[in-house]
Amino acid sequence: MNKFIDIYTPVTITDYSFYLFLVVIIFGLFLGFFLFQKAFVFSKNHCKINCYKYFLQKFSSIDWSNPKVAAYRATYYGRFLANDARKKDIFLQMKSRLDKYKYKKEVSSIDQEAINYYNLFKQVCDESL
Repeated sequence: MNKFIDIYTPVTITDYSFYLFLVVIIFGLFLGFFLFQKAFVFSKNHCKINCYKYFLQKFSSIDWSNPKVAAYRATYYGRFLANDARKKDIFLQMKSRLDKYKYKKEVSSIDQEAINYYNLFKQVCDESL
């Protein structure tokens, strides 16, 4: 009889490391997608508020000494501010008054009716904040 038997029969060891790796990867993808979605929604809502304030500040600071440039800027910024039916109606009326200052080489000074529509639109936009 031999006292020293060193060789044992092979034992199967179940290895779950690949499956654990897949679970970690899938969990990471779901977590990444969830965080990306939350960040996107937050930035979208945050930008709406800040963009509106930014455009309102730009719209309010239009210099009417150059009527052509002022008409272009009022139309450009007003488009972003007109986000409900009342504002759109006032904006369209203001835009129709400002169109005569936009597409000509030489323009006269701005009339009081266009300024009144500009001030009305600015007041309505200020009230919605």
